[in-house]
Amino acid sequence: MADRVLQIIVPKDDVERITGKLDELPPEHWYCYPSGDDGRQAIVAFLDHVDLQDVLDGISKEMEGRENWSLHALPTEASLPEIEDEDETERVAQAEQANAREEIYSDIRQGTALTVDYLVLTFLATIVAAIGMIQDQVAVVIGAMVIAPLLGPILAFAFAQTIGTVQLMLVALRALGAGLALAVVAGIALSFVVPFNGESDLLDYSHSLSLMTVALPLASGAAAALMVAGGQTSGLVGVMVAAALLPPLSAFGLLLGNGDYFGAIRAISTVIINIAAINLAALVVFWIKGIRPRSWESDNYATSMRVSLGASMALVAVMALAVYASQNGWAWFG
Repeated sequence: MADRVLQIIVPKDDVERITGKLDELPPEHWYCYPSGDDGRQAIVAFLDHVDLQDVLDGISKEMEGRENWSLHALPTEASLPEIEDEDETERVAQAEQANAREEIYSDIRQGTALTVDYLVLTFLATIVAAIGMIQDQVAVVIGAMVIAPLLGPILAFAFAQTIGTVQLMLVALRALGAGLALAVVAGIALSFVVPFNGESDLLDYSHSLSLMTVALPLASGAAAALMVAGGQTSGLVGVMVAAALLPPLSAFGLLLGNGDYFGAIRAISTVIINIAAINLAALVVFWIKGIRPRSWESDNYATSMRVSLGASMALVAVMALAVYASQNGWAWFG
């Protein structure tokens, strides 16, 4: 069953450039409409998502630098007649390939916009989580994770590293920085409005950090990136990441406002470790899933990808070593 529809509008003179990239599709899976009064023609093609990236890359390369054309890829809910070729059905079902990078980019970019909704949800999630931690109510903290929109910017940064888009990196950093800053301010403000004695177990940062501090965000980040790469986005993905970020972030603001600087340092150390680990896990998953920029064969891209992976791995390794040293009493860390 074809699960993607391509609608391509091109000048009449460029039709052969497009149809040449559709030759590998069955003849009944694409059609070229007659040209209109403006000299342009519409081409419609039906294909599976596992073949979409190659087709998009071929068309993009062929039409590079040309004007007055557009392409739109749309998901389909159902198509008839059903495919009777069992080998083809099995090929599509078992294909270990992510959605096209353009589809992933569109999904991720929407969750990275620095909007009023993003800021309000971050503020509210922090307040709810902080109240739950003060009252030692785990259920309330979990509820805050559901509305926390912190996943978008972190995954966007990892995706931008994968495809080498500096502009998206800056957008992601801006959104993440604004969200973190607002969450800290919310936590500090709440500490003055709702005094507490620090006896809550959820606010106990008196003990050294453990290696679980690194393991949790690695697992959460990998799971989130895997689902996003496959187009299987859901609220549970954000909850997984928020579970690693929101509690220590809320605790940092509360402890800082309450004068517990020692605990606040450990809480913010946890936040930093979590962000670095989530970014590394997502970066590795995107790379394994075969997500590349269109010109990924270039030496420049290969070098930048190695640098990004190497730097992220080194950073997380250093943090894990510091946590391990602290856990075993070799050194103090956070």
